[in-house]
Amino acid sequence: MKNQRETEQQESVIEPQVGGPVAKKQKRKKLVKRFLLGVLCFLLIVGGGIGWGMWSSRYPERINMGTACHTEDMKDMKDMNMSDMGSMCQAGHSGSGTPIDTLQAPQTAAHIDTFTLTAQPAHLSFGSGNASDAWTFNGTSPGPTLHVRQGDLVMVHLVNHLSFGVTIHWHGMTVPNSADGVAGVTQDAVKPGQTYTYRFLAKDAGTYWYHSHQESFEQTGHGLYGMVIVTPIISTVHDDVDTALALHTWNSSPTLNGAMGTVHVSAQSGQWVRLRLVNTDNYPYHLTLVGTPFLVAALDGHDINGPTPLTAVPLSIDGGQRYDLRFHMPENGPVALLIAKDGDQQYAKAPVVLVGQGQYVSSALPSLSQNEFNFATYGQPRTDPITLQSHFDMTYTISLGFTIGFSNSRPGPVFTLNGKSFPNSPEIVVKPGQLIRLHFENNADSGIHPMHLHGHTFTVLTKNGRALAGSPVHLDTISVRPHESYDVAFYADNPGLWMLHCHNLFHANHGMDMMVVYPNISTPYTIGNASENFPD
Repeated sequence: MKNQRETEQQESVIEPQVGGPVAKKQKRKKLVKRFLLGVLCFLLIVGGGIGWGMWSSRYPERINMGTACHTEDMKDMKDMNMSDMGSMCQAGHSGSGTPIDTLQAPQTAAHIDTFTLTAQPAHLSFGSGNASDAWTFNGTSPGPTLHVRQGDLVMVHLVNHLSFGVTIHWHGMTVPNSADGVAGVTQDAVKPGQTYTYRFLAKDAGTYWYHSHQESFEQTGHGLYGMVIVTPIISTVHDDVDTALALHTWNSSPTLNGAMGTVHVSAQSGQWVRLRLVNTDNYPYHLTLVGTPFLVAALDGHDINGPTPLTAVPLSIDGGQRYDLRFHMPENGPVALLIAKDGDQQYAKAPVVLVGQGQYVSSALPSLSQNEFNFATYGQPRTDPITLQSHFDMTYTISLGFTIGFSNSRPGPVFTLNGKSFPNSPEIVVKPGQLIRLHFENNADSGIHPMHLHGHTFTVLTKNGRALAGSPVHLDTISVRPHESYDVAFYADNPGLWMLHCHNLFHANHGMDMMVVYPNISTPYTIGNASENFPD
C-alpha cells in the first residue's frame, strides 16, 4: 500500500514542460538578477575608480616645497620628485638650508617708491549698462598702475579687506624670492585684516604687471591685478604719449582698463605714442593697429633690437604676455587698436582704443588671415650673452600634455608636464651660475600654453627647431601652440624656489605647474588643505 501511494503521489506531480510559462518566468528572473548584479558590479568599479581618483589626486594636508628638508647631500636630488621631498616635510619642517626669508632686497636705497594696495570688494561698472561684483586693489580693476624708476627700491604694503587670503606676485619682475608672492612657497596667504610688505629693487626697465598668486585662477579672474611700469635710467627713445592698457574679460566681453567701449587716448599729429598692453586673461587675442604703421618696440618688457614698421599685421597676445607698440601720429585722422578673440574670423568693428582726433571709419577692416607677427624673424640681430653656441650646463625637455582624470579631487581635464600634474610634476634642479636650457614641446592637441617662469628672464633660442633670425628675444612668458616647440635658456642667478607654470590659469589650476629649485633652500611655508595655501 505504501509503495502504491508513493507511486500515485509521484504520478500526481505535474512536471513543467520545457519552454513552458513557468520556466520562462524563472529564466527571466535569472536574467534580471544577472543584469542587476552586473550593473551593481559596474557601479562599484566606477565608484571605486572615482573614489580612488579623487582620494589619490587630492593635495596633501601640507606639502613643503623646500629643497633643504632632511637633505644634507643634494647629489641624489635629480632622482626625486617634489612630492617625495614634500612627503619628507609633511609636518612643515623647513630643514636647515638657506631660509627663504633671507633672500630679500636691501632695507634702504637712495630712492624708495612706496605704495599701498588694499584688496577690497567693489561693484564695478564697465559702461553700456554692464557691471559686476569684483575683487579689487584700491577699489578698481585694474588696480593702480605703479610707476617706478629703474634701480629704485620698491615697497608695497598689501592690506587685505577681503574675506579670504590673498598675495601679490610681480609678474616678469626679477624680484628676490621672498617677494615673489606665491602662497605656500614664499609666504602664507595674507589673511583677512592682515597686512604684508613686499620689498624689491626695480632692476629692469619695461612693462610688467601684478596679480594675486593665491588661488590665482579665481582671484585674478575676479579683478585682483594691475600694471607696473619701470622707466629706464637712460631712455634711448622719446615717447610723447605713454599709455598702459590691461586687457581683461568681464561678463564674457573683452575690456581695456575696465571699459567695454572705446578707450580714447589724446595725442597730436607728429607725436610719438607708446601703448603698453598686457593680457590678463587665460587665452590669446589678436590685435592690430590701423591708421599708421607701427613698431613692436618690446616684448614682455624687453626691447627689440631694430624694430621695423608693420602695417595692420595681426599680433597674437597670450595670457601674461606684454607688447609695447610705438607709432608716429599721422597728420590726419586717428589711430585705432582693433581686437579679435582667438578663433574669430574678423576684428570687431568698433576699436578698443582710439588715439588722436577725428572720426574712425570701419568700412574696410584688415584681414585676420594674413601672416601674423613672428618674433623669430623680426628686428635686427645683435650679440647676446646667450646663443645656440653657448655651453649649457643642464638641458630639460618639458612636454605639455592633457588628459581626463582628477586634479585635487576634481574630475575633469588635467594638464600635465612630462605626464605628471602638480604637485607630482617633476622639478628642474639648478645651481647658481649654471646656464639652463629648456625645450618646450606641445605634441598633443592640448590647447595653447603660455608658459611663465618666475624670477628669471629667458632668451629664446629656437622656434620649431630653427634658430631666431632677427633680434634677440627675452621673455618670461612664451606661448606654445599645439605641435610647436621652443628652446629657451636662462642663467641660474636668482636663488630660491620658483614656479614654472602655464599662464592659462585654468590649466595651472588643473595641474600644469612645476618648480625650478636651487639646492638647500628652506621655507617655513606649506601648500595644502591644512595651510589653506593654494598658489593656483
